[in-house]
Amino acid sequence: MTRTEPQVNAAAKYSVCEAARAMQCSRATLWKYANYFKVVPTSSRVTGRNYFTGAQLLRIWRCAY
Repeated sequence: MTRTEPQVNAAAKYSVCEAARAMQCSRATLWKYANYFKVVPTSSRVTGRNYFTGAQLLRIWRCAY
């Protein structure tokens, strides 16, 4: 995971792949941190895919560091 705060828009939605790229970690690591810090991603009603908001990503990063 990146040592500097990720540059994400707090109001934007990021797919799991995009979120992992922004945090500079693997998808598995992102899920590990999300589960550990109890961050629940939102899911799309249409496609059923999971999304993290920028605020959630910043919360994960701030808790990890």
